[in-house]
Amino acid sequence: MPAIDWFYQYLAKPVFFQFDPERVHEFVMRGLGFTRPFKPLIASCLRVEDARLHQTIHGVKFDNPIGLAGGFDKNALAADLWPMFGFGFFEIGTVTPLPQPGNPKPRLFRYPGRDAIVNRMGFNNDGADAIASRLAALSSKQTLRGVMGVSLGKQFSTPVDDLDAVIGDYRSSLARLYEYGDYFAVNVSSPNTKNLRALQEKGSLANLLSALKTDLDERAKTGPAKPFYVKLAPDLSDVQITEAVETALGAGVDGFIATNTTNQTGVEETGGLSGRPLRERSTQAIALIANVTEKRVPIMGAGGIFDAADGVEKLDAGAWLLQLYTGFIYQGPGVVRAILKGMLEEMDKRGYQSIQDFRKK
Repeated sequence: MPAIDWFYQYLAKPVFFQFDPERVHEFVMRGLGFTRPFKPLIASCLRVEDARLHQTIHGVKFDNPIGLAGGFDKNALAADLWPMFGFGFFEIGTVTPLPQPGNPKPRLFRYPGRDAIVNRMGFNNDGADAIASRLAALSSKQTLRGVMGVSLGKQFSTPVDDLDAVIGDYRSSLARLYEYGDYFAVNVSSPNTKNLRALQEKGSLANLLSALKTDLDERAKTGPAKPFYVKLAPDLSDVQITEAVETALGAGVDGFIATNTTNQTGVEETGGLSGRPLRERSTQAIALIANVTEKRVPIMGAGGIFDAADGVEKLDAGAWLLQLYTGFIYQGPGVVRAILKGMLEEMDKRGYQSIQDFRKK
């Protein structure tokens, strides 16, 4: 076991897991700032550089297929640091136009016996203006590196049945953060904002995505085109996922994220469950979307990825890229390197020359 993994598993994690999860998360996010002077050293220990892992998807170049999922760095506090942990990309947010505190605490819960987390955060974030200012400061210092996605959501106070206002929320954040994002994720599937998942219904989804597509196309006339993905819930039936995918494709979406957390927690706490219990359903959703799209449209697979076998399972199902959240918390900072090394070993066994060969089989 590499030293950094041993340190995390036997020293850091046992201490962290004695305290409130949200407080630990805030402590870690603040502490990450002290690592900036050591970025080259840390990156040399954790990054895997191999041309076989490279992909260019909708004009965006990914060094490897492993990303940090939205929700971990909601406010772009460490937007210049995630590449040093080996991530090929990362996603900030979910961002709303105005700051909001989210749901009442406590709202984050660990279940170590299941390698799972339940959260009901509720899109707590600093708001689009503050996050844009933070990204501008990082960019001016030339410290912002790596592929960055921006997850977009609606304001808690905006009624879901006022679709024009809802669309206005997404368009507002898109406009404010457009220059910083390499791609945008449309979050209509969090279980922690009341009635948000109603936006996955055919009419609402078509109107929302068409409006964002219009904005993106207009901006592409004077600058680089930027893709957008829609993030779907695992609790939709197969028929509902198929309908949502067909609707999104008709509206011009560039890809899908499968999946968000599940509201079927199986525990006393309500919210969204992530981790190992989500693995099977998220993989099923990936395979379904890949079948509907004939593997021609990018899919980011998320849910229950803890090791290389989990990642390979999702690539075999049709994912182009992968996202970690709970696996990063339970496995620690060496998890990306371990997964990528395992993937390369699997590629060697199969005679694959590129990560793209998984979806060409």
